[in-house]
Amino acid sequence: MDSFDIFFPIFVLVLLAIAVPFGMMFANWVLSPQTQLKNKVKTDAYECGLSNVIGNASDRFPIKYYIVAMLFLVFDLEVAFLYPLAIEFMNGGWDLFVILIVFLLILEAGYIYIVRKGILNWSKPVSPTLDN
Repeated sequence: MDSFDIFFPIFVLVLLAIAVPFGMMFANWVLSPQTQLKNKVKTDAYECGLSNVIGNASDRFPIKYYIVAMLFLVFDLEVAFLYPLAIEFMNGGWDLFVILIVFLLILEAGYIYIVRKGILNWSKPVSPTLDN
């Protein structure tokens, strides 16, 4: 096998990886209306749709946001563990079924704990130690 046959597809892929983003940026520059640059309000920076931001970036967020983010990560990672079980479910037999049921029971126990502690209830404050 010639080295040209090996490196030519890689060269084409790298060339496309460089050309496509630059082509998209050029098309955006050509096709976008230039009148927006003259309007000062449209070029102002804004955050979350608010043109008048109150406070600064070093303000502290309530602990509830961090708790919900951690809960999202925990319950989102369950998919990474359930996917291999779903792929091998038909070949695994009863052993895999028991593992799946135990895993889902552990997740359900965590969910019941969260609901009983009221972490998903936004109307009351949550202490950082979760000792409600």
